[in-house]
Amino acid sequence: MITGGKRTHGQGPVQGEGPLVSVVTVVYNGAATIERTIRSVLAQPGRVEYIVMDGGSTDGTVDILRKYDHAIDLWCSAPDKGIYDAMNKGIARCTGDWVGLINADDWYADGALAMAMAAADGRPRVNVVHGDILIHYPNGTSKVKHAKVNGFLLKHWEMVLNHPSFLVRRSYYADHPFDPAFRVGGDHHWTLRAWLEDPGQFHYIPEVIAHFSVGGASATIPLRKALREGDAVNRSLGLGAGHRWLSRAVKVALHLPAQGKLWFNQFVAPLLRRRS
Repeated sequence: MITGGKRTHGQGPVQGEGPLVSVVTVVYNGAATIERTIRSVLAQPGRVEYIVMDGGSTDGTVDILRKYDHAIDLWCSAPDKGIYDAMNKGIARCTGDWVGLINADDWYADGALAMAMAAADGRPRVNVVHGDILIHYPNGTSKVKHAKVNGFLLKHWEMVLNHPSFLVRRSYYADHPFDPAFRVGGDHHWTLRAWLEDPGQFHYIPEVIAHFSVGGASATIPLRKALREGDAVNRSLGLGAGHRWLSRAVKVALHLPAQGKLWFNQFVAPLLRRRS
């Protein structure tokens, strides 16, 4: 394992008033985009602790981490067992009151963390603050994706909340780690488990918290894989056969409309805007 950052030089997190927010970035061969992510975290006002978990990159990612060794609190480079295993390892190294997870091809909006902490203030029941994301398409266009705060869709369709926008109490993560057995749907599994436990612990703010990069319509999960992942989530949470079959029916019914919407937003909507 290769490690670096302020913590390895005996420096602690930023002192001062207000909650300490830990941010974790998980990356593997992300040299093309991770510097943008790093800069967005370091530009956040308030008390921020930044931890980067690299899966053993070979493309120059570690060189970029070394460049920011004076500003990142801790970075580690070593093989892992997948993105959710790396997230768990990163969270275990956090010392903040709240934890945000931002991947290496995404980045935070200006002032996002302070905005989330202001929304959490005075709400002791809330364990998850979340909001909207701005989706960026390969053709240069972008569109706000509003969170669908809808328990039925979360249970029976897909991850309708925006995981890059999540700020979660570290004390809650301590008892609710990600399941590393999932390769794709671990964030949906985690969120649905928390929602079934208590929907009231989620607090939505209608603001853009993070920017999210997508690869276009081809980046959507094939229906067969979505059904397999959905079955695995439902079985893991102990939901019955009736629930699983209803979820399958909803996924089949909404798959084509969802792909069509993504295709429209990427290819058709920009043409319409240019002609108007």
